[in-house]
Amino acid sequence: MPKETKRDRLRQLGALNPRPEAVRAPWFRESSFFDPLDFVQVKYEMLRHVQQDGVNKADAAALFGLSRPTYYQAEAAFEREGIAGLLPRTRGPKSAHKLTDEVMQLIEQNQQAGAPLQARPLAELVHSTLGISVHPRSIERAIVRKKNGEPHARTPVLPRSCKDFYETLRAAVLCGQACAKDMGAIVFHGLWQGLAVLIASPQSSAPTHRRPEPSPTASAAVHDRQLVHMLANMVLAAETRGNHVY
Repeated sequence: MPKETKRDRLRQLGALNPRPEAVRAPWFRESSFFDPLDFVQVKYEMLRHVQQDGVNKADAAALFGLSRPTYYQAEAAFEREGIAGLLPRTRGPKSAHKLTDEVMQLIEQNQQAGAPLQARPLAELVHSTLGISVHPRSIERAIVRKKNGEPHARTPVLPRSCKDFYETLRAAVLCGQACAKDMGAIVFHGLWQGLAVLIASPQSSAPTHRRPEPSPTASAAVHDRQLVHMLANMVLAAETRGNHVY
């Protein structure tokens, strides 16, 4: 079974940027905390570039590889719902939301008791029988939850205050003083799901006071991209191995 990647997690959430190569903001190249694959983070940083840095809206949209209509849509959604509004609205449910009673019944009927779980063939069976695309990892998690007597996963709700949480963490990252666990949650999951994990965690350690924020292009370069990515994966692997928060 191939290991699930961040790209897979973003795709299941509906937050995978279709054109990551078009993002030209320099801080997205200098620190793995900023990921051009993460559509929610890309749109937030685009809006922030206008609001905080005073950049022209058309220029900001172009810098992040997006159109002006997309900018205005993101701006309106952010004003209504905060960061939660930046998650693209999709036609169908994602991830565990696709594992309806009908889907789970089909899976259970074709999973032999006591036999090793064959998630990929089961995912192919669900697609061919019901026309629903489900990632094998989603099936694995659903089976584990069912064995443990847990309910289906629900999409977490992001409070509007999560913007302040992210801004505090962002400033700490650019100063080189971020908690590895908090930074790792964003690097591992992406902005939307990472914030949901951190806000739900009673052990979250994001600082409560903002530090002076240097220019991203001047300070983010101190983070070696590969080293930071490796550290984040190590931290989140340890955090998520036991409780399956993805």
